[in-house]
Amino acid sequence: MKDNIKKLIVVNTIANYGLTISRFITQIILTRILFLNLGEVGYGFWALLWSIFGYSLLLDFGFGTSVQKYSAEVTVTGDFEKYNRQISTVITSYAIMSFFIIIATLIISQFLTKLFIFPEGTDLIYFKKVFIFFGIRAALTFPSGVFTEILRGVGRIYLRNLVNFSTLILNFIGIIIIFKLGYGLLELAVFSVIISLTNNFLMATFSFKLLPKMKIRPKYFQLKMLKKVISFSIFAYLIMFSNIIIFKTDQIVLGLMLGITYVTIYQIASRSANMLLQFTHQFQETLTPVAAALHKDGQHGRLRRILFNSNRIIALTSTLLFIILTSLIKPVLLIWLEIDPANPQYAETYNNIIHIAYIMNISIYMLLLFRSGSSKVLLMTGSHKFLSYVAIAESIMNVGFSILFIKLLGVVGVAIGTLIPNIILGIFVVFPRAVKYSQISIRETVTRIYLPTAIICLLPLIFVGYINYRIPLPQWHFITIVWVSSLMTLLYLIPAWFIMITKDERHGLIFNLRKLLHR
Repeated sequence: MKDNIKKLIVVNTIANYGLTISRFITQIILTRILFLNLGEVGYGFWALLWSIFGYSLLLDFGFGTSVQKYSAEVTVTGDFEKYNRQISTVITSYAIMSFFIIIATLIISQFLTKLFIFPEGTDLIYFKKVFIFFGIRAALTFPSGVFTEILRGVGRIYLRNLVNFSTLILNFIGIIIIFKLGYGLLELAVFSVIISLTNNFLMATFSFKLLPKMKIRPKYFQLKMLKKVISFSIFAYLIMFSNIIIFKTDQIVLGLMLGITYVTIYQIASRSANMLLQFTHQFQETLTPVAAALHKDGQHGRLRRILFNSNRIIALTSTLLFIILTSLIKPVLLIWLEIDPANPQYAETYNNIIHIAYIMNISIYMLLLFRSGSSKVLLMTGSHKFLSYVAIAESIMNVGFSILFIKLLGVVGVAIGTLIPNIILGIFVVFPRAVKYSQISIRETVTRIYLPTAIICLLPLIFVGYINYRIPLPQWHFITIVWVSSLMTLLYLIPAWFIMITKDERHGLIFNLRKLLHR
């Protein structure tokens, strides 16, 4: 792998973005289908399920990141005897944790009405059944999820994406059929079990084919090995634990304090931020196994260059998507989910939806700009303790601010509670650490990455500001969004070609494009 780093990054990144675009298209359609067919209570409960069972990842104890790290390292060392003990120990531990997930599901299902606020007249027995089936899904797919991390670790993210794309299409078709036949949440939960198991089975097939010397046996489980795995994974676990609190707790806090319908408001308002995160996350995901392999091989100078250039690429891509999604949020929600300020149904909630969308977009953009790419590299290069402390601090601040502001500002306060710690820790803690590691000064980083990014934003922002002024919201259509977004992209990329990309890089891109076209 170490001799083909650039090729692997390019192939995996292209595969990631191919999958992401497919997810964009399907999510846009499925979110509309789910929202309009399930209603406020059903859609809110579905979002709440993903948040609640997102906490099942806490039983991972950071082993997933360890598996990814060990899989990357075995491609360098070839020590499969040790690797088989590591993997078998992790999967056996996962199987034990699945038992606890099922027990917790059955217990919590009996207290749903006491934990969350449901509107009067809700069929509570039905929702309990849905909850139980979703818990079964989490339990059954927990151990087999390790194969996704193996594929990531060995750098074959494109194979993982091939599997994900296949099951994505199956899931898309299946959900449409479920609603066409008049079914609802319960059938949706059962179907999600089938899809998840199918996905992980295919992941396992590729993993064993790529690593024919890999053997998973319960007898390979070693308590001694478990302790060694935990010595690294505990810090990755603390980071994951904190991220789950940050990204999953908001919906639960709302369900507890304001009710299920407010979960729906928050969920649909933060969809654009989720898209922004998913789209730009695909390039960052390729950095983790590369960082682990280069660090293990002692190529620290090369790794520093990758860190700097990856932050430049993340800034370039995330900024474009951020300005499009944020400036067009009102027409997007109108066309996509039929959220119209003139509709009496949204008379009291429309402003909250728009404010949350703006705040969450800014929060995710700050995360991408100052933290995410750097964190992927720092995690695998000896800074896992530092990152775990940062993550713990953020999770505590996030929960505290969310509870405080929800009492002062209502549902919008939850978004503000996410934004404040993200900005503070990103700009003043993680960013300086990453700059120090890359051995490039803060001033140089700002002048070479962030200042040029701000400059190339000017033309598309002026353009979209004029368009929003000239075209009233009721006159927007899907075609309008497409041509406005396309022109914004063009006005962004033309100056970016000359300002953000060096002369040598331009020549290299042109050469590779000509070579590709010639083929």
